[in-house]
Amino acid sequence: MSFQEILDRLIERVPESFAATFNDRDGEPLCTRTIQVPNEALQLLGAYEKVVRRHLAQAVEEFDKGEVRQVAFCTDNHWILMMGAVEGCTLVLVMQRDGLLGRARFHMEQAITELNAEL
Repeated sequence: MSFQEILDRLIERVPESFAATFNDRDGEPLCTRTIQVPNEALQLLGAYEKVVRRHLAQAVEEFDKGEVRQVAFCTDNHWILMMGAVEGCTLVLVMQRDGLLGRARFHMEQAITELNAEL
């Protein structure tokens, strides 16, 4: 299955989602699916995911040496979820603020497994 098919299926399974991108280790998009979010904004989110995870890991290192596997933050209107994949790749999903976060995280985990298999 192609990267694009995996992203398309993720968007279908999370009906509150607006966009998803899968970026390589340099922040360049390998594939993108967007309904309302500009491509440039998605690319920036994917590129900054590593920076965000690194800073969060530093913030919690005193009590938790584990890897930061997921990042989720919200604005007034959206949830932005980020997950790392193998080879330094990143999956980012943008969804409505009132969407079901648990469902989105579940389907993102499935998508990461499928994307990792394709890498």
